[in-house]
Amino acid sequence: MYKVAKNTCIVILIFVLIFMYGGSALTKMAFSQPVDIYQDTLTDASRLKRGFAIKTELPALMECFGSQTSTQTNTYDNSTLIGDVVYYYIMPITVGEEIYYVALETSSKNDNYDMLKELSRSTMTLTDAEPVPVPITGGLLTLDDELYKYMKQWFEETGWFEDKADIEKYVLPLKFSEENYTTHKIVFFVELIIAIALLAAIILLSIKGKKAEANVQKEDSADQDTPA
Repeated sequence: MYKVAKNTCIVILIFVLIFMYGGSALTKMAFSQPVDIYQDTLTDASRLKRGFAIKTELPALMECFGSQTSTQTNTYDNSTLIGDVVYYYIMPITVGEEIYYVALETSSKNDNYDMLKELSRSTMTLTDAEPVPVPITGGLLTLDDELYKYMKQWFEETGWFEDKADIEKYVLPLKFSEENYTTHKIVFFVELIIAIALLAAIILLSIKGKKAEANVQKEDSADQDTPA
């Protein structure tokens, strides 16, 4: 009984650790000091990587280069249900005197979606009106390979860079994702408490299991020593 319970706890613990590892970038963002990338001068492009926390007012946003629509199969009649559409814009980040580009992920569910859409329009049309900066909070995550290909293709088709090598250098396989730091902190602590509780349970069950085995061995030994 103890062995079965212990093995069950081990399996659950493994799944919890996998979830914690999968959300490691979000956890890193949640516990990092977010950087205002347009006020704090960045001098090292190597900082632009998965888990880099950002909180700033976005002054410019380029075109939408792609979108993804989530789908779900209705188990009742096998029909396909169309879900949310996620849009990907091009977000410039200044590092010293150079400009790097990442994707910005948003959808109509985001509170600032309309503002981001208008910011993109005003940035690309170069009207006399000053673009209105949009407050954003989140961080950088890995961009899907297919979307990264589309983003580089946009730069190739527009002739933004003269040399394709510059595209590889300045267009990064990253996306900015708006995230709630407080939510991720709560999730992390809940996962941590569950992991500690499971580990304690595994240790306790191991001790009890060994004691139960020792008692069984004593009983067997006593039975063998009892005269017929």
